[in-house]
Amino acid sequence: MNLYEFEGKNIFSKFGIKVPKSVLLRREDDIEKKYHELAIKSVVLKAQVLSGKRGKNNGILFASNIEEVKEAVEKIFATNIRGQYVAAVLMEEMLEIEEEHYLSIIYDTNKKQPVLIYSKEGGMDIEDVPHEKIEKHLLDIRQPEINFDIPFAQELWLCFLQSDTRLVEINPLVKTMSGEFVAADAKVAIDDDAFFRHKDWAFEPRTMLGRLPTERESAVGKIDEGENYYRGTAGKYIEMDGDIAVLFSGGGASIANMDALMKVGLKPANYTEYSGNPPREKVAQLAKLVLSKPGLRGLWIAGGVANFTDIAATFSGIIDALDEVKPTYPIVIRRAGPNEDEGKRLMRECAERNNLNLKIFGKEVAMGATATALVDMINSK
Repeated sequence: MNLYEFEGKNIFSKFGIKVPKSVLLRREDDIEKKYHELAIKSVVLKAQVLSGKRGKNNGILFASNIEEVKEAVEKIFATNIRGQYVAAVLMEEMLEIEEEHYLSIIYDTNKKQPVLIYSKEGGMDIEDVPHEKIEKHLLDIRQPEINFDIPFAQELWLCFLQSDTRLVEINPLVKTMSGEFVAADAKVAIDDDAFFRHKDWAFEPRTMLGRLPTERESAVGKIDEGENYYRGTAGKYIEMDGDIAVLFSGGGASIANMDALMKVGLKPANYTEYSGNPPREKVAQLAKLVLSKPGLRGLWIAGGVANFTDIAATFSGIIDALDEVKPTYPIVIRRAGPNEDEGKRLMRECAERNNLNLKIFGKEVAMGATATALVDMINSK
């Protein structure tokens, strides 16, 4: 999960990393009251979005009085920043900057170790800093103490270790005119599976698209909660603008299937997948929510050849949803794996009793080809 800047700074401050004095503004807040509470004349107004490049997309503005603050906040909330929903505006003190540095810790998948990255040149154009001016230090998770002459290196390392993060980044790490170092920004990505270890984590809902979740997205997210959370995964769902419902299985194949769907001229109503042999009940909940979106023109159920997922069991969950919804639009299925013959039999019986317009394929037909079959069925209606 990617955190908003203000959430990342809240974590940083717990580890002794100094952050600017600030206050968070929501759309419904009394801006004048909060400006006076901050008690600082010159401030920076920063859009809280999950994408970068805010400064180059009118997401960071400056103000020195309440009229300018109100105008800037209104402008930011009305701005589409790289397609991202502006969750809030962070109003914070304007720093007197002498230098801008860069500091981060990420996990290097090639070295299979965390790596600390530092440069005395930071800010918006960090990508343009020459490689020879960037320090990289491999870190050992068994060694919580490090000894680098780098501002906040030790604090950021403890933050990385103890907060179940995948990335912690300060850009810019500002050296003020008084010689003090301050984290002027915060980019933090945490491990979604670590919530049970952090009872204090209370992050507001968000999607990968940087907006608030829809009702369906929130409902799907709860499918994998509770005592059966470990029994497969069926709680992944992103709502989109198209009208073709999809039920995919398998990570890489799912992304490829989205491309195949759009190549034949169809637009997905959602992205979702189930994996890890989830039980019938989970798949049924997911399928019912996927099919509950209004205005659907088709359903595509696709996946590769499963190794251990019970096709009959997962199909039974989908059948529970089809028996309830009884869709009239075309349905195409492509799936194979353990118990596939039984699963296909059950699916054909479902189609017969509900008079469904359904075609089902196995591994003898490529997944992309079944997208073409779906578009042909839609066009022939």
